[in-house]
Amino acid sequence: MTTLTIGLDGANWNLIEEWLENGDLPNLKRLVDDGIGGVSESCLPPLTVPNWKCYATGKNPGKFDVFRFDRIDTKNRDHVFHDATDFKSAELWDYLNDEGMTAGVVNKPSTYPPKEIDGFIVAGGPDASESEYRSLERGFATPARIEDYLRDELDYHVHPNPMISPTGKGEPEIRAVLDLIDLRFEAAERLLEREDPDFLHLTVFYSMALQHYFFDGEPVKRAWKRIDMNLGRFLSEGHDILVMSDHGTWHVDTVFYVNVWLAQNGYLKTDTGVDELLQSAGITRERALSIAKRLGMVETLSKVVPEKIQKMVPWEEGVKRDRVLSVVDWDRTTAVASNQGPIYLTVPRDDPNYESTRDDIIRELEALTHPRTGQSIVKAVYRGEAYYDGPYAEHAPDLVLDQGENVHTSDAIGPDDWWSDSGLWKGGNMPVGIFLFSGPSFRSEGLGERARIVDLAPTLLHTTASAVPDDMDGRVLDVFEPDSDPGKRSVETRPPLDGNRVGEERDDGEVEQRLADLGYLE
Repeated sequence: MTTLTIGLDGANWNLIEEWLENGDLPNLKRLVDDGIGGVSESCLPPLTVPNWKCYATGKNPGKFDVFRFDRIDTKNRDHVFHDATDFKSAELWDYLNDEGMTAGVVNKPSTYPPKEIDGFIVAGGPDASESEYRSLERGFATPARIEDYLRDELDYHVHPNPMISPTGKGEPEIRAVLDLIDLRFEAAERLLEREDPDFLHLTVFYSMALQHYFFDGEPVKRAWKRIDMNLGRFLSEGHDILVMSDHGTWHVDTVFYVNVWLAQNGYLKTDTGVDELLQSAGITRERALSIAKRLGMVETLSKVVPEKIQKMVPWEEGVKRDRVLSVVDWDRTTAVASNQGPIYLTVPRDDPNYESTRDDIIRELEALTHPRTGQSIVKAVYRGEAYYDGPYAEHAPDLVLDQGENVHTSDAIGPDDWWSDSGLWKGGNMPVGIFLFSGPSFRSEGLGERARIVDLAPTLLHTTASAVPDDMDGRVLDVFEPDSDPGKRSVETRPPLDGNRVGEERDDGEVEQRLADLGYLE
């Protein structure tokens, strides 16, 4: 028997409740009926990164030093993108290895470049990438024999082709995601049989891209039915199974352009540049990519057009991601933000105005409401070093936003107003996901429980008769059948392992391009 985690990026019960009840997801319904779970609280911001690592480490970002896909370095006026080498913590599989067990990890975000473990790691999207439109051909798995097997036997690929994006979300892109879901499950099943690990983790990621663009529409239902069909691969072997997500998805009713708000309130100043001229002439990234795709020239242009020129073309919403920093008048700017709400101040922390500036922004944002509906745009604003806990909490963004319900926070500069009723995404990230334990070790009590994402690693360690590191933030959940082995055992603790054993670093630009195409860097 292997302990399995099946991670579904962006899943929440409200999204799939009707499909569960109507019989569209029979395998997942079987797991629900036989298991115990409920909702899982994510760490802020509610993004793929940091939350897949919150799951894997059992810790908040203040203990592993990465708070988002990227960070804004206001001192050097630069955008810094993270990869697996930047996370300063051991993970669940490291502890299993230390206890003498083998582990396999398939497609979990934030594992590229993959490190060596006693078992195998197959890195996953969206961060594992070479460029915006070319799939990663090599270097995505360790050991090398696993990569060779996946490529030779399954024609395994890390990303869908064609890639779903703002300019390509038709039937070919949808089918590519559905096919990739099948491929992920087949790879996990084959590796489970071939390698026989004591623990296996599988993440399904690109179904979340469909939820971004279609929310609960027909393409998303097709993806969930495909996920459910594949779950059947693992239900007859008596495994202990955890089904979980990094965060949830809600319908976007309001887009909050946080940098536009900062500009309108005097905290951010911009220079007029080439972006504004291109936009006024109708030259946008979406239009350029759409034409290139129709002509079959995307890959050719990505190779021959210099990256700096590509980045000069703005999106229809305006200037986004690293181009935001290029139009900031840094000498007159006090604060600048990323999407989903991390805000970085240019005022030094030892400046007498630092705290009063933070106080002003907190007060104004927490009072902000939709001009028509009166809905709160922001539930709360936290000082980064106070929200997070750990040796790296001081590296956190100066302010962290907890978005209002059905709000998506975009960092785009260009819109006339700080709000809109619609944007790039129909489905946005929410800080509530799912967890469900099912199998011989667990009680059958349905979905009435509540947990934090950091509770899942300690619970899995206890399930496998492993001691729980005493620096984890999470606790072992009360989910076990009393007569089961983990139900009869007391929780044991241990000292933590030292750091994160990783491979070679890579260029930040590779990560940036893939995230930008999916809309994560707005």
